[in-house]
Amino acid sequence: MLKIEHGFKTYKGNVVLNDIHLTFENHHIYGLVGINGSGKTLILKALAGYIKLDQGTVYQDNIQIRKRKNYIERAGVLIENPEFISHLSLLENLELVKQLCRHKKEIDLSYWISLYGLEKFTHTAYKNLSLGTKKKMALIQAFIDSPEILILDEPMNALDEKSVAVTQDLILKQKQKGLVVLSSHLASDIDNLCDVVYRIQEGKVV
Repeated sequence: MLKIEHGFKTYKGNVVLNDIHLTFENHHIYGLVGINGSGKTLILKALAGYIKLDQGTVYQDNIQIRKRKNYIERAGVLIENPEFISHLSLLENLELVKQLCRHKKEIDLSYWISLYGLEKFTHTAYKNLSLGTKKKMALIQAFIDSPEILILDEPMNALDEKSVAVTQDLILKQKQKGLVVLSSHLASDIDNLCDVVYRIQEGKVV
């Protein structure tokens, strides 16, 4: 379970999150929908512990996140455009990610590379990969460690039709294990996946 209570955040004098109250229960898929700059990505960052709220509290299973600079646990996170090491290949980067995983002995990278159709790019340097291929890598790093919670910012952006279907299937399977929070500026991208959709506008839930 994840929860935000009385969440406020200001940036350069502007209120970017305004009294956010949200609860995310296990075995549900939640969507945050709003235009770019509406505050949905900031909500995801707060849930993951990537930012500290000016006021308010974030909880994971009733344990406060960021109280001691701690982050979310047992979670797969994709927010904005995570960077890998530019001169290393796709495979080398994913190997590094694997070494950081709790379940690294159980992870078969070849399965994930095949699932997203990345076989011909395994030895290509990250800096030379297309935006879509980079997005697939970012999704893989979120999925591979059998997370209990998934937090995915604009997961369908830059994906081809086949990869969208793969990603949707993985998200639906995750619902059985824990919970999922998605964001998108297009409701059509995630409406068919979500049990609950929250509309975010000017830093508020509307």
